[in-house]
Amino acid sequence: MAGDYPSSDFAITEDGVVRRVVHTPSGMTIVTNRAPRDPVAVSSTYRIETEGSGSHYPQEVVQAALRHLRVWLMRKYGHGTRGGR
Repeated sequence: MAGDYPSSDFAITEDGVVRRVVHTPSGMTIVTNRAPRDPVAVSSTYRIETEGSGSHYPQEVVQAALRHLRVWLMRKYGHGTRGGR
């Protein structure tokens, strides 16, 4: 990877079935849909809604964004935490 991508570099929102992950340093926005039966599942289908500036390695940013999305979802829905499901 060309660089580190800490979780603080990403802003994640979930609106119904649409999930957006913004890489704040570059402005790149990645959009993916929620899986119908599993709120923690991260779809392998995504689109780059906003390319952003300064993102010289867009595929790396996407992969990091999807990893951070999975962790965010696990925390949000109680998986992967003490006392969780």
